[in-house]
Parts: sequence; C-alpha cells; structure tokens
Amino acid sequence: MSTTLASPKRLAIALTPVVGIVITPFLPFVSSPTFVFGLPAAVVWMAAMVVGTVLALQLVELSYQREGGAALDAAEAAFDAQRLAHAETAEGGDH
Repeated sequence: MSTTLASPKRLAIALTPVVGIVITPFLPFVSSPTFVFGLPAAVVWMAAMVVGTVLALQLVELSYQREGGAALDAAEAAFDAQRLAHAETAEGGDH
C-alpha cells in the first residue's frame, strides 16, 4: 500500500459513506412512513452514515499510520518549520 494519504483504497473507504449520504433522497424508505426505533427511517439512515463516516475516516487514518504516515508527517512538519524559519529570517533581514 502507498504512504500517500489519498491512495485509491483510502479514497474508496472514505467515499463509501459519502455515497450513502448522497443517495439518501433516492432510497425507497425515505418517502414512506417507515419508523425504526420510533424515528423516521431516513433519520436512522443518516445517523448510520454519520457513524459510518467516522469509522471510515478512522480506517483511513489507521491504514495511513500503519504504512509509515507518522514518519512522513514528522518530516513534513520539520520541512514546514524550516521553511517558516527561513521566511521569518528573510523577512527580518529586509527591514
């Protein structure tokens, strides 16, 4: 697997609940008076998609960290800090 955060597998995992949210108006139980646990089925479906989104993003994060994402994040943070320090030095030298 790739250490790129936006790999095809990770994008597919993250997009699954998003697709579920987008297709909600087209599902047959939305226009019918179906109740689950005393709530309209569409509300239960959306709650499930919200929970699914959280779980999907957790899976993406775990996959990224397992593939070495923490080291890449640390290297990127060090690079950004160095670039910021250089920019501040250059800015201070102009005055």
